[in-house]
Amino acid sequence: MIERRANIPDFALSVGGVDFTAKARPRLVSLSLTEKRGGEADELELVLDDSDGKLALPAKDALITLRLGWLQGSDVTPGLIDKGKFTVDEVSWEGPPDVVTIRARSADLTAAFRQRQEKAHKETTLGALVSKIAAAHGYTPRCAPSLAGIAVPVIEQHRESDMALLRRLGREHDAVATVKDRALILAPIGAGTSGGGRPLPAVTFIRAECGRYSYQEVDRSGEAGAEARYHDVDTGERGTATAGGGGKGTPRRVRKVHHSKAAAEAAAKAEAGRAKRAEAKMTLTLALGRADLYPERPAKVSGFKPPADGKSWTVAQVTHRLGNGGYTCELELEGV
Repeated sequence: MIERRANIPDFALSVGGVDFTAKARPRLVSLSLTEKRGGEADELELVLDDSDGKLALPAKDALITLRLGWLQGSDVTPGLIDKGKFTVDEVSWEGPPDVVTIRARSADLTAAFRQRQEKAHKETTLGALVSKIAAAHGYTPRCAPSLAGIAVPVIEQHRESDMALLRRLGREHDAVATVKDRALILAPIGAGTSGGGRPLPAVTFIRAECGRYSYQEVDRSGEAGAEARYHDVDTGERGTATAGGGGKGTPRRVRKVHHSKAAAEAAAKAEAGRAKRAEAKMTLTLALGRADLYPERPAKVSGFKPPADGKSWTVAQVTHRLGNGGYTCELELEGV
């Protein structure tokens, strides 16, 4: 008979460059990490028991590193996976019972990256613009090849930070726009590729491994596609660019009137992508957490109803939770 081993979660923490794991382990009430697709920083929350009053509060802006995974188990793969670095931005202490709550955000978003500026970029491309912003903040540029060559005749920043500009580019091109592991990333949402264009490993979730699940058909307007208007100030040409479609209904219209046909085409394509992903959503809670999961991984599900099993999905958000209930993952999936 094969002896089964209990599934025991594990983690490793450092604060300010000093290992904090041994001190945190007996005090840990809960740990949660939410990894987001882009535009917003990943969030880490630690709740620690301070009933003896001996827990020192970390300094604001202290750097926390986290590794997460499993110590042992017959149903899991033992080992820890690096989940990144985080900067403390909020510390609270309350009781009784006395607990300390530490909240931190992804450490990659520097103060300079968030500082508002006044400048313009002319006669460039998305790839060159990403490289320019990355160089200014010490990041590695990773612009997907499918986006890198898109022309950007002019784009202005009016009291807008480089971070806000990156998010705007992401919205306009339906792309992940974020900083991860000191890399500035601009990549198509749902494409299943990294910022450098490499395929991301696909994952399949089966019903038996899910503690809870929910499937929703939210909206069917994506079938009609989208349209965006343009008025080229140089040529005087006016028109409407369309993307997607082929189904019934009225196309979604982008409100903004764009300065060129190319810009309108990009906007229509981005809106059509968002509409398509809005057609179906799914949430899953994995009873046994997986630290190898992160946003944008392509996914399939199995053992549910046909509409869910027959669809291709992408991971939009992952929340890792570690505490008395073990280690679980809450997933948000979008149809692609």
